[in-house]
Amino acid sequence: MKTKKTILLATVLWCMPTCLIMAQDAKTDSIPSTREERNRNVMLNASSDVQPRQISIGLPAKFTTFIFEDGLPVSYCYWPILPYTSWHSGVSQSSSSLMSLGESALQYGSLEYIVSSNSRHAGDSFQGLGSYTLNHYGKQQFDVNLSGPIAKGWGFSLGVYQNFDPGSNKLDVSKIQDRMEIYRVGINKRWAEGRGEAKLLYQYATYTSIADARGPFYFNGADGSVDQFEDFRLGRDQYLPNYNPVHFLDLETNTEEDKNIVDANRDHIHQLTFNLDYEWDNGTKFTFGTKLKDGEALSAGFTPAGIFKVTAADGYTYQDGTPYEGYVQNRHAMMPRGIERSWMTTATLSGTAGKDRQHSWRMGINEWWNYQRMSYNSGIYPHEVKENPQALLIHGNIGTNYNAGADYYHGHENRLGFFMADDWTVNNRLWLSAGFRIEWQNTHGKGAFAYTPDGTLFEPSNIRREGFNIVEGKPNKFTGDWVNPVFTFNGRFKIAGGLGLLGEYVYARQRPNMQDYAGCYLPLEDPININMLRGGIYFNANWIQLTSQVFHISQTNYKSRSQFTNPADQSETVTLPIVNDVATLGWTTDAVITPFKGFSFHGLLTLQNPQYKNFTFQPVFKDGPGQLYDFNDKNTTAMSKMIIELDPSYQIDKWRFWLSFRYQSKQYINKTNTLYFKGRWETFGGIDYTLNKHVSFALNVVNILNVKGASGNIPAADLATDVSAYQHHYLMAGNYIRPFTLELKTSLKF
Repeated sequence: MKTKKTILLATVLWCMPTCLIMAQDAKTDSIPSTREERNRNVMLNASSDVQPRQISIGLPAKFTTFIFEDGLPVSYCYWPILPYTSWHSGVSQSSSSLMSLGESALQYGSLEYIVSSNSRHAGDSFQGLGSYTLNHYGKQQFDVNLSGPIAKGWGFSLGVYQNFDPGSNKLDVSKIQDRMEIYRVGINKRWAEGRGEAKLLYQYATYTSIADARGPFYFNGADGSVDQFEDFRLGRDQYLPNYNPVHFLDLETNTEEDKNIVDANRDHIHQLTFNLDYEWDNGTKFTFGTKLKDGEALSAGFTPAGIFKVTAADGYTYQDGTPYEGYVQNRHAMMPRGIERSWMTTATLSGTAGKDRQHSWRMGINEWWNYQRMSYNSGIYPHEVKENPQALLIHGNIGTNYNAGADYYHGHENRLGFFMADDWTVNNRLWLSAGFRIEWQNTHGKGAFAYTPDGTLFEPSNIRREGFNIVEGKPNKFTGDWVNPVFTFNGRFKIAGGLGLLGEYVYARQRPNMQDYAGCYLPLEDPININMLRGGIYFNANWIQLTSQVFHISQTNYKSRSQFTNPADQSETVTLPIVNDVATLGWTTDAVITPFKGFSFHGLLTLQNPQYKNFTFQPVFKDGPGQLYDFNDKNTTAMSKMIIELDPSYQIDKWRFWLSFRYQSKQYINKTNTLYFKGRWETFGGIDYTLNKHVSFALNVVNILNVKGASGNIPAADLATDVSAYQHHYLMAGNYIRPFTLELKTSLKF
């Protein structure tokens, strides 16, 4: 460990003299557009209106879109506190953008699109901003920010955000499905004619989500279509029984408990952020940010886990003991309690150097420390398959298989990173950019492991089974100590006029983080290598901005935990860790066209072929090892080969009219690529009207075509080669996108 620290510190010390020499000639700092991804409407999310949407890069999607705020990650990691539970896009943000893939690799060591935002602080005069949003299902959202001077150079900022969303499918379990409260208090001090500024911001957030965007439908495997089940309306009818209070077996005490579902679904997050910015006379800039965060996340989610038919002899009854026969929906309950206590600090120095300031350079250091704790209770809960279903008992019990899918870990992780980049305008034709990041990652803690990565048993008491708990199990230690490098290279060459060539290469290496130690198997600790290479042409004119590129992106050692059903015994399902490679070859064209005043059209076409690589797999069931499967060159599940985005808008006087259409082609359900959901459109639109400089209105429409957007998985079919049973009217349950929704927003400036 000391050796790795020494290597990292030596790299920093070796690079600093070069940067300091460059700083002597620095005058201004420029940020090329290649650090941001434009025209992607990241907050237009067909699945949720409280979090950014995920943008496909050709690799399997992560938990959610990652978010930076004021130069620092909102959450240390995706889990256990999801970033969007303590962040929102609104009037308390002064700016928001989307990091490019290369920039996210330099800043966070990960290849993905990251939302980057900055908090609003006081200027020279008082400013009040507010918005009120409602929709025709009864949602109400309030967002207010006040800022202004309080003394010479001193200012304040106050922000309040309140969201009350009952959902489009009213639930008996709670009148409000999504409830968020955020309170912000900030103070800032400016000096040296505005070249220096210090900002201190305290924020408290609480978030409760009991939303259940799930329902039953008929799946037709012959063409990937979906039909309505009886009279159940996806997006409008309730499919979650009144599981209140929630009954569960506590993983850490081995006692059965009941808990109010609202209390079991609430995050509480405190954070204190300090930022310092200073610019010298020669244009060199220093930025510093540090944040303390203390948060607890509680959740009780119920994911559909399969539908089957029972008779009165199978032991299912209503609450009053009346025998039940018919279709049963099992719900896999996930009830994690997670803690994040983190201290994250980033310092950056930037400027320009060289003749005619051809070099725009920057260097920075991250010191991110985190403590995480996760206790993840689980269970299976049955209910009827119908609108407003009743919870069922199985042999007199509300739930079964308590903690058979439980997770547990706690420990510390530290990431010490150094990054440096230089953007070089070689001449009026050639622009080059190169950067690197080197990061020391240290992890240690305890988990409840029963198996090594290859499946060798070493601690029988930690095998997941019904009634598993930590009291009778034996938590064991884990450690990790690695150096993770990142390299980026970007270039543009102007051929003539607005025509030119461009190319980019990004390499990032990652290792397991804390959440990878949650399960029954120790994770594979081999390096995760991500490579992206793309190149093509660009053309800019006064009426068009066009980019067309081919790309290849790959990732080794992609880890997942998946459920597999025994083909010889449909009643047996096992959860197993999977490790494989993934790779995508594709072509994308992006254009912004402005043919006449007031009109703009953005179009994006992506064709890609995401595939599994190095993926052979032999599941082991109770009756022994199953068939050996070879999924090499099979298309990855839940990813489309074609993505289209169409965004026209027209502005005239005080009016703006806009539309947004997004298409994703068919997505495979199973790894054998024998079943798929057909493609769908996601549609949005709106009319904005500016009454005067103080008041504006926006009428927005979500899901104009009112498509269901049904998706999900069929665990029993994941390994299926004979799919005749799924060809017509196969009853299943899954997710859907937001139904047709009208929203009205009023914005105020005073």
